[in-house]
Amino acid sequence: MPKIVIGLKEGISIEETPGGGVELKSAYIAQTLSKTTPGTVKALLMLAAGGSTQEELEDMARAEDWFLSNLPQYIEQLARLGFLTWSVLEDGQSLARLVVIGQGFNFHLSEIGSDQRFVLSRFAYSRCLNQKTVLETPLQPVRLELDGWLGMALWGLLSRPATYPELCAAIPGADSAIVKLLLQLFAAAGMIQPADEAEGGIPEDRDVVLRLWEFHDLLFHTRTRDGRQDQPLGATFRFWPGIEPLPACKPSMQGELIELAKPNLEHLIEEDYPFTLVLEERHSIRDYAPEAITLQQIGEFLYRAARVKGIRPADPERGAMYEASARPYPGGGACHELEIYLTVGECRGLDRGLYHYDPLGHSLTKLCSENRCTGLILKQAEGSAAKQCQAQVVINLTARFPRLSWKYNSIAYALMLKDVGALYQTMYLVATAMDLAPCALGAGHADWLCQAAGLNYLAESPVGEFLLGSKRI
Repeated sequence: MPKIVIGLKEGISIEETPGGGVELKSAYIAQTLSKTTPGTVKALLMLAAGGSTQEELEDMARAEDWFLSNLPQYIEQLARLGFLTWSVLEDGQSLARLVVIGQGFNFHLSEIGSDQRFVLSRFAYSRCLNQKTVLETPLQPVRLELDGWLGMALWGLLSRPATYPELCAAIPGADSAIVKLLLQLFAAAGMIQPADEAEGGIPEDRDVVLRLWEFHDLLFHTRTRDGRQDQPLGATFRFWPGIEPLPACKPSMQGELIELAKPNLEHLIEEDYPFTLVLEERHSIRDYAPEAITLQQIGEFLYRAARVKGIRPADPERGAMYEASARPYPGGGACHELEIYLTVGECRGLDRGLYHYDPLGHSLTKLCSENRCTGLILKQAEGSAAKQCQAQVVINLTARFPRLSWKYNSIAYALMLKDVGALYQTMYLVATAMDLAPCALGAGHADWLCQAAGLNYLAESPVGEFLLGSKRI
């Protein structure tokens, strides 16, 4: 007979405390249950040893003469701490298992009516993890592991609203009792929702706040913050020492080398606009002066905004696991994974084409002359700027992704986006101080730059675009 069994997650330890309580520990959290009885301890050990049904726990509670009213409270408390699992078993074999991977989850098993239609949540998705098909959703801190073909068949059928009898009829040889339990587990995990055509769709479609979220945005938000996921988060150095970290600066690219001018910093300290004035005057400018920006201005701008000021060598014995650099803008872990490319449409002293900036040598390397890809980059930048200008210089920011992912778990891409924002602001302030016209863009095409520069999309590709030109004075 199929059944749903409650169990403790793997890696949870149980220890009795001197005061008569019980302490449960996971890798990330410890919780003490006070005023426990021998029956409570026995129930916890049963959960750890393979699990029990709710009915079996209640029977034991009566036999052990401990307060039955405490059982739901303990189950709810353990679920909210992320300590429990719920499995659909048939003849001792697991068909699906709901694992709590965060805190605050409230498990509720709903009845399944024969005329109730269910459909997949638009936030639910499947992937392969640890040689299993798993279902996840950013709406709940849970993971649903599918061990048998029946759960996968249901997952495929539920892309359209269907009732419990319709699902049973669509799967030849399916045990209706198992289908019902799997549906209940799917619903408890938030993977499916009741479809009500009379009220208009499913509950999440009627939630105004939820409707404003796109799937990838909400998934990214939950998977790069603590609380609703169970992956390591932060600096773990998971690839050390098996994979060497990328160097602080990208090796020089092949092409014509163009030395850039360096400003006199001592003079700028004396003569530059006051910081508050620069901060207050900073804004996006999409209207350029008749004469284009100059190579001299490009050199000063890049020197002030993005040059390498110094290199700190790696020294693992002293905790410096990788080579790092200091630059005018901040970078997560001093990794400085961002690279700068210039797509030039018009610049006095510089031909049209694509260039790579070397922040250590403070020079440009010409990668290619004007071509189809550079033309498309310029045209798209103009479109992003509402066609209010003819692009002079598009600063393309790329990320050497392994530079961050070598060190960080879960947050590498989120850190990279923060670094883009920090560099954007630095470039805005420098451009304002230099009386140039800056404008950050909201999006750009990744493949055009990769094709023009010969980049591996997965190793390094665009993550930001910034227009720079001459300012009308």
